[in-house]
Amino acid sequence: MVRGFESKTKRLFDGTQTSNVVDFGGNKDNDRSYGIIKGKLILSKDEVAQTFDNVIGGIVESCQKLLRGRRVEHILLVGGFGESPYLKKRLMDIFSKQGATVVTVEQPSRKAAAEGGAIWYIKRQVKARAARFTLGTISSVAVHRAEHLERIESAFVDSDGLLTVRNTFTTLVKKDEVLDDDYSHTASFAAVFSAVEMLFIPESVNRKMDIYAWEGEGDAPVWAENEEGDEIIPGLRLLCSLEADMPRLKESIKEMTGPGGKKYFQSDIRVLIFLGGTELTARLQWSEGEKNCDGPVGIISNSTV
Repeated sequence: MVRGFESKTKRLFDGTQTSNVVDFGGNKDNDRSYGIIKGKLILSKDEVAQTFDNVIGGIVESCQKLLRGRRVEHILLVGGFGESPYLKKRLMDIFSKQGATVVTVEQPSRKAAAEGGAIWYIKRQVKARAARFTLGTISSVAVHRAEHLERIESAFVDSDGLLTVRNTFTTLVKKDEVLDDDYSHTASFAAVFSAVEMLFIPESVNRKMDIYAWEGEGDAPVWAENEEGDEIIPGLRLLCSLEADMPRLKESIKEMTGPGGKKYFQSDIRVLIFLGGTELTARLQWSEGEKNCDGPVGIISNSTV
């Protein structure tokens, strides 16, 4: 009976049939009290659906965890159970509302786990790849390039005493840079405060940094935004946003000495970019006293490497 259910009924069930037949015996196998007639068990739609519901519930929960915070266009079903039309229908009912399409492979996929393992192993053997685009972020920097003079009228003297310009594009990974399997890169940024500003520093703060890809022609731009700072220049595409919840901000601030002996205060934050397996990822890191703290990991689109 189980063999008959697994081989046919389970594979054909899509949730629309009012009655479903499990063909398991011969003409002498009869028990009308259980709906068995001539070796065939008749099950209602709800009875068959109950055999799926617990498993599908677990699959839905797992998918929701994996997709949380991400925009996904397609969900690919593989494996023997992935061929179930009822599973596909249930997932479509849920995830189509999020803009995702559930698709299955045309050929039998019972070897999906083995094939997936082989693909993963082969990809792990790729020792290096090159960045297809220049990756970077938007920051304020001290004037140190001739191009910065283009916006000298909007420059300002920051709390560290340095003449500074806003909205510059700071490169993190250069186009065509070779990324080995254990590639990592760290870039440091600083927020500076005067003694007066320190009086108004909150105990905790959420810092955010966006990672962009330069997809335009030629070298990466000097400026990431227009002079007003309200529009990203054409050719820059947002890849991911990194965040750092800093509940003890003041513990990360240290006193510094600027030009002419001017005292100011500085809070450092680092951007860590690393290649883990087949994904390029990034996160923010900062220090609270002697302790290093890490923000959530952001995944940079695979289309960039």
